[in-house]
Amino acid sequence: MPTFTARHVREAFAAIRQHYIPDGFGPSTKWDIVDGATEERFPPKAVLFLAKNFAGDDSHSGGGGDRGTNNALRERGFSVVLKERLENSREVEDIEAVLASQADPTMKKQLVNARLGQGGFREALLEIWSGKCALTGLALEPVLRASHIKPWRDADNRERLDPANGLLLAASVDALFDRNLISFDDQGFLLVHSTVERSSLSRIGLQTGMRVALTDENRVYLRWHRAKCKTQGSLSLL
Repeated sequence: MPTFTARHVREAFAAIRQHYIPDGFGPSTKWDIVDGATEERFPPKAVLFLAKNFAGDDSHSGGGGDRGTNNALRERGFSVVLKERLENSREVEDIEAVLASQADPTMKKQLVNARLGQGGFREALLEIWSGKCALTGLALEPVLRASHIKPWRDADNRERLDPANGLLLAASVDALFDRNLISFDDQGFLLVHSTVERSSLSRIGLQTGMRVALTDENRVYLRWHRAKCKTQGSLSLL
C-alpha cells in the first residue's frame, strides 16, 4: 500500500502556495507545519490530506485529531509548532504547568478551564454579571471574557478559581485590563494608565464616569491590580 513521504508533503506545500487550501479545510487555529526551506507555515490537516492524495495513501495515518496529524507529519521530518500568536503565550505555559503539577485530575480540569476563561469560573461570572460586560453592559456572550483581576500567574489555586477574582469584560476592555492599561478604584470608577491616549478609549465606548459594581472581595483583588499597574506608571480617573 502506498504511503506518503516527505516529498509528498513538499508537494502539498507547493499546491497550497500556488493554488488553494482544499475544500473543507481552513486556516489552522492552533498548529502550523513549517516548510524548513522557506520558513512558511501551513495548516497541518490540509497538508496531510494533500500529501496522502498525491501518494495514493488511503491509510488511517494521521487519524486521531491534532495529535495524530501532527505526529504523522513529524515522522516525515517536519516541524509542527504552535501558531505564532500562541508560541509565546503565557496561557500555554500556565496550562502545561498545571498538567505537570501534583494536583488531582478534578482540580487540574478546574484550573485549566479557569485559565481558559471557561468552565465553572466563566459560568459564575456570567451569573454574577447577568451575562453583561461589567463595565459597558454589552450583552453579547461570545465576545465576553472571564478575566482574572489578580492574574493567573500571580494567584494561588484558591484565587484562580475564586469568582470574586474575576470580572466579566468585553474583549476590548479585557485586553486593556489584562495589560494593566486600565483598572478600577474602590468605588468602581474607571482608571486609565498614563501611557494610554484617552481619546482612543472613546472609540471603543469608554466614557468618563463609567463604573463597575464591586463587592468587598472584588476590592481586595483590585487593590493588588492597581498596585501592579502603578509599577509601570500612574493611574487617574478617565
